[in-house]
Amino acid sequence: MAVDGEKQPAPITEKASLAELENGVAGLVLDDETNKKLLRLVDWRVMPVLCFTYALQFYDKALLSQAAIFGLRKDLGMEDGLKYSWASLIFYFGYIAGTYPVSLLAQKYSTRVVIAVICLLWSVIILTTPACRNYRDFLANRFLLGLIEAGVSPIFMLVVGLWYAHAEQISRSSWWYSFSGGSLLVSPLINYGMGHIRGGGMQPWQYMYFIAGGVTAFWGVALWWLFPDTPQNAKGFTEEERVLLMERVRGNNSGAENKTFKWYQVAEALKDYQMWGICVLSIVSCTGSGAVTVFAPIVFNGMGFSVFESLLLNLPIGALAFICILGSGYLGRFVPNSRFHIISGACVPVILGCALLWQLPSSNTAGRIVGYYLINFFSAAWVQCIGLGTSNVAGHTKKAVYAAATFIAYSIGNIIGPLMFDASYAPRYDKSFTGVMICFVVCFFCAEILRFFLVRENKKREERFGPPDDAHGLEDLTDKENKSFRYQL
Repeated sequence: MAVDGEKQPAPITEKASLAELENGVAGLVLDDETNKKLLRLVDWRVMPVLCFTYALQFYDKALLSQAAIFGLRKDLGMEDGLKYSWASLIFYFGYIAGTYPVSLLAQKYSTRVVIAVICLLWSVIILTTPACRNYRDFLANRFLLGLIEAGVSPIFMLVVGLWYAHAEQISRSSWWYSFSGGSLLVSPLINYGMGHIRGGGMQPWQYMYFIAGGVTAFWGVALWWLFPDTPQNAKGFTEEERVLLMERVRGNNSGAENKTFKWYQVAEALKDYQMWGICVLSIVSCTGSGAVTVFAPIVFNGMGFSVFESLLLNLPIGALAFICILGSGYLGRFVPNSRFHIISGACVPVILGCALLWQLPSSNTAGRIVGYYLINFFSAAWVQCIGLGTSNVAGHTKKAVYAAATFIAYSIGNIIGPLMFDASYAPRYDKSFTGVMICFVVCFFCAEILRFFLVRENKKREERFGPPDDAHGLEDLTDKENKSFRYQL
């Protein structure tokens, strides 16, 4: 199989049906031009939908941080202790509760149907947020939002794994995940305007939630027709193109979609040290998310900026998210065996940023703002965890377990992060940033340790079984069963 930019010796030599290809009977060879054409078709069919959906999800989830400085904390009694932190992290308890059930639904039913229903349900929750009258109401609302949104990212991981070759998966995962930054580039401008609304019996933060919920509801309806299904079933491709799309991913040795739930693959995943290693990396890298996405306006406000200035200071965070995430994906795509090194490298600016916030005096506002922006490099580490959760595992059920585990770990990291930011530490939050710094020191070393073990595993396979082939590429075998599988480094 050819990957993007890799030349093959021969064009297509044989035509085959989908059934023959899935059973391993057909042996197609894709020439470079055909492969590039197919990749462009897939990118235009899959990526815009994933990117916009994730931007909406992130917008709705992160709206809390911007609404907080426009009266939400005061109106709902969240200005003391860890109440605001709990309002943020309760979302991730819902996320943990929903991740595995929704991921299993996505294996049993069409991903198109599941994601459309999820989007419509979370729009209802966003639309009802302005009806919250106290802290308890808001906690229940946020928990339900996390419960429903839990399936989005794991489903996206599965979709990327089904449509793209291994070498392309990190970069494509970085594309849709980077739209968290796209959301942060747009949302402060929208909410800057919404923050000036007065009257109608509602506060500005309530108008913010109404607009966000309405847009999400409209998009949920559109997803019924727009969301890409599997390569075997997606609309907009000819039968011959579907055969070729399946052939593109045969070399992944990670199998095609399989609706049969296999308990032995669940057991294998739970015994796999790699899954737990990726979970540790996900937890510690996502503590930075709590600092950036939840507390940014509050930290800037504590530096002496007005609520509107604090909102606009979020714009560079969105730009940096694009740079860090897409840059991480680009390096992972084009620099061989660099993925774990990228995770370690991304930890360095985060550690530096936390040190600046911790050590610089309050009078050095510019230096502390730079330190805060440096924490955004956490996303360069986290996006590699997303990609490793799809490209470093095989077997459809096992991939679903990996995807769910990765995002449960993501949730735990996002729970730990806000818990470090007790209101008693305001306005500098020195202890909070020290805690984040320690997490990224752990992340740095864990990435290199896990890479060491996977390098050793690849060498063992080469010595025992020789060079890999794609004879079993579309069979539903796990990475342990398929001896031609090689781990991405």
